[in-house]
Amino acid sequence: MQKLKIILLSLFFILWITNLAQAEDIKTDNLIKIDIDNKFEKNVKVWEKLNINLKDSKEKLEKLYNKRIIFEWNITWEKTIIWENFSKTFKNFWDKKINLNIYKISNRSKELIKSSTINFFVYKDKILAIFDKNLKNQTKDFEQKAKELWILIDKIEINQKEIEKYNFKKNIISRLNNKNYLLVYSDKDFMFDLLSKFNTQKFDKKINIVWVSPFNLNILQKYLQNFTTNKIWINKAILLDETSKFEVLKQTNDINLLIEDLKKNKYNFVDLSSKWKINNFLFISKFENNLSNLWFSTNNIYIILTIPFILFWIIVFKHLIWLTPAWILIPTVLTLLFLKLWFFIASIIFISFIIINILLSKIFVKYSMHYTPKITMLITLNIIFFIIIMNYCISKNIITIDINDIMAIILFILVSERLINIIVSKEFQEYKQTLINTFIFVIISFIIFKLTFIKTIILSYPEIILLLIPLSFFIWRFTWLRITEYFRFKEVIKSIEE
Repeated sequence: MQKLKIILLSLFFILWITNLAQAEDIKTDNLIKIDIDNKFEKNVKVWEKLNINLKDSKEKLEKLYNKRIIFEWNITWEKTIIWENFSKTFKNFWDKKINLNIYKISNRSKELIKSSTINFFVYKDKILAIFDKNLKNQTKDFEQKAKELWILIDKIEINQKEIEKYNFKKNIISRLNNKNYLLVYSDKDFMFDLLSKFNTQKFDKKINIVWVSPFNLNILQKYLQNFTTNKIWINKAILLDETSKFEVLKQTNDINLLIEDLKKNKYNFVDLSSKWKINNFLFISKFENNLSNLWFSTNNIYIILTIPFILFWIIVFKHLIWLTPAWILIPTVLTLLFLKLWFFIASIIFISFIIINILLSKIFVKYSMHYTPKITMLITLNIIFFIIIMNYCISKNIITIDINDIMAIILFILVSERLINIIVSKEFQEYKQTLINTFIFVIISFIIFKLTFIKTIILSYPEIILLLIPLSFFIWRFTWLRITEYFRFKEVIKSIEE
């Protein structure tokens, strides 16, 4: 029994010592990792001095181990450096590797407590770039080619959803001078949202931009012309397709030299000069550009331009298809709400609106009231209920909204006056089909106007709004059977043909 106790105590002591040693190793690992990450730039330009100062780390380690600590820096084919402060200037480009060994000294013996390898890149030039994460294969190919030429891609890699929350002003302006440029490698959707964000950032100095996109240059040219003309934050901007993307790597510091090279080698590109002028005859494009210059986001401008198309689509839906939604303003504003808030959030709001007013109808059905005070009270109650719903959804992180989103919700409630009155004054069966038609209309409209192709065409050629006038006149004079009537009277039509 005594022997068993001794064995168990011995095992416990061994485990304790092992855990203590592991704890010290973990502390050492974390300490060095944190200090190196904070104090060491992983990339360095040729002929610039690299400094890694671990003096603070040395003091912390000496306190942790109660021993003298030394740092040993080893670079292949070069003399070992023993000092807590590593300093060196590299004279050529290369992928470099430094082996850092940390020793504790006691009784003239040297014990290794940590060994790590630090990899870094010595480059000759650098490009500041924003990469669309959805184009990883293309950007990876571009980065690989850049590395072969000893060029560092100082990249900001984000997806479309992250654009809205990213502070581009803070992370771009300080890293650009008057001649070098920002490279943007993205698809068209990403480009829309990025330019929308740029237009609201209020940069305090002009920047140069090189856009690279796999999308059609002619359409993008017209789009970017509407949104980059007269921008005080743009100095020069050019648009390239993917076939000329590697030309960027030949002139990384000066956009003017890049333009000269592109012309010399006869590459296809578009010079989006800030000196462009939009013809006054194109008054809708001018309006679009003016809103953009006033820091309106691209998405908000698109929603404004979409209204005539939604109204025309209501005409088609009602008089050609013969599915009647709830009047004109309700499906229009509801569609805008879906486009503004996205499908899930807007669906919650619309369904909540219907449920709330059905419940209110049950309460007030027995009262005879004047129309104006009744509607005023009901709209006020709707707003109060929506405030409660929004508070709950925001507190539970179900949705995220801003002031513009709230205004869109309030606008929808205000224009829903007639629908509120119908719900509280009639039986559900009487207006059920109208609600179904409205919801079908909104879903189809949401799908159509969320298509990138549609968005690109409307923003690039907003004057097509004028075509809606003769088309509306044609439908006004339309007297044939509607689409749903062909199904409804299918048997009659068949018998007549026979």
